[in-house]
Amino acid sequence: MRLTLVTPPAPFITLDEARSQCRVENDQEENAVLERAIDAAISYLDGYRGILRRCIVNQQWRMDLARPCRTVRMPFPDISDVTVTYPGTVPEPVPFDLCHDGLAVNFGHAPGRAVQILFTAGFGEVSAVPAAIKVAALMLVDFFYNQRGGLSDGPGFPPEVDVMISPFKVWRV
Repeated sequence: MRLTLVTPPAPFITLDEARSQCRVENDQEENAVLERAIDAAISYLDGYRGILRRCIVNQQWRMDLARPCRTVRMPFPDISDVTVTYPGTVPEPVPFDLCHDGLAVNFGHAPGRAVQILFTAGFGEVSAVPAAIKVAALMLVDFFYNQRGGLSDGPGFPPEVDVMISPFKVWRV
């Protein structure tokens, strides 16, 4: 299986929100540092390699499978807009059903050849991001901004971040 991000998500934290969280006045020189902290916080939480193991804001992904079985487990919850085609040919939809929980694609029988599954994953638009995730992300921005010189003997991530995001984590077995 190869998973490729086709359309990246819109950032769900603005520079103004980050400035407010980090208590940064109108110092334009800090914008680049704040933008890197925003990117780091979002990438820490979001997507296939993120700690939540789910997409936060809608984003489009493509999954390439060499010879899929009858049922293909999807890498994220909150899947929508699924299309399945045979690669390298004229786009021809492959019949499938999305499981009731949205976590698997059922072909009815093994397709016998490679398929591409194009899908959208995420809670929705930026306005649909749960408040706990947004607050946790802002706390991470503040942490990354204030620890940019490296950690001293102080504590690691704020423990509140894990408490706030734990209900949204997807556990893989």
